[in-house]
Amino acid sequence: MTLPRRLAAGVAAICLSSGSTSAQAEYRNLEGGRPVRVSDATPTERYALDLDLTTVRVDKLSLGRYRLQVEPRIAYGILPRTEVSLRAVAFYREPSAVPRGTVAGFGIGGEYLVKMESLRSPGLAVATEVFLPTGPNASRAAYSGKLLLTRSFPAGRLHLNGSYGTFSVYVPPPPPGLPPLIPPIIDGPCNLSPVGALMHPRLSCATPPAMSTSAAAALRPGTNTNNHWLVALGIDKTFPLSSILIVTDVFVERYEGVGRPTDWTAEVGGRKQLTPRLVADIGLGRRFRGISPFWFATFGTTLSFATGL
Repeated sequence: MTLPRRLAAGVAAICLSSGSTSAQAEYRNLEGGRPVRVSDATPTERYALDLDLTTVRVDKLSLGRYRLQVEPRIAYGILPRTEVSLRAVAFYREPSAVPRGTVAGFGIGGEYLVKMESLRSPGLAVATEVFLPTGPNASRAAYSGKLLLTRSFPAGRLHLNGSYGTFSVYVPPPPPGLPPLIPPIIDGPCNLSPVGALMHPRLSCATPPAMSTSAAAALRPGTNTNNHWLVALGIDKTFPLSSILIVTDVFVERYEGVGRPTDWTAEVGGRKQLTPRLVADIGLGRRFRGISPFWFATFGTTLSFATGL
C-alpha cells in the first residue's frame, strides 16, 4: 500500500471509530494545521488552557525526500473572547540539507472574537502573530495578520480565512562581478546530477525557475523581506453522538518577490474526542499546483484544561 493510501486509511480509522465519548466541544475547534490549514472563528475559551504538544507534519517531497516538522503550541484564554498563544517550529530534513535539523523559531500570537455568529451573519475573528527565527542564520522577525469567518448551515460549517504578512530570505554575497546567488527552495523539485570523475551523484534542488528580471534585480545580498498572503476556504461536518469532525479545505498561497509561482493545496482531515480532555486529529493533503507537487500528512493531540482562574 502506498504512503497516500496508508495515510487516507488512518484518516478513516479515526473518523469512523465507534467508541463513545462524553459530549465535548473541543473536537469542533479548528486551528491552523490541526488538522488542516483553515481555522474557525473560535478562540480558546476564557481561562482554558490548550496544550498541542504532539503536532507533527511529514512531507513527501520529490526524489524520495522526506521532511519532518514538529510544532508544539500552547494557547490560553486570557480574556473574554481572547486567546494568547506560543508555538515553536522544529524540522528535520534529508542528509544533504544544511542544517539537517534545528529549531526554526518561535511564534507569539493572539486571537480575538470580534463578533459571535448569529442567525443572519457569520462569526468574525481577527488574529495576529510575530514569528522570531532562531539560530546562527536567523533572518528578521516575520509579522502576520489574519481574518477568520465561520458560518453554520444545517449540512455543516463554512470557513473563510485570509492572512497577510511578511517573510525574509537570506541571499549570500556573490563572487565579484556575478549576480546574487538565489538560495534553493526547500520544497522545490530536486534531481540527482553526476559530479566529478567518479560520477558520484549529488542532490541538486531547483532555484526559482520563473524568476523575472525585475524580481531577481530586487534581491540584494543579505536579508531580503517580502510579503506573503494566503486565502483558504473549508467546510466541516460534525457527528456529535460520536464526537467526530470531518473537514476539507483548499487554499492558495503566495510568496512575493522571489520568483516563486502561486501554490494551490487541498486537504482532508478529522478530529476525534478520545476523552473529556483529549482530542486527536489526523490529516492528509497534496499541493497540486505550484513550485513542486507533493503529499503531506499531519497528526496531533490536544489536551484541554479549565484552569478556573
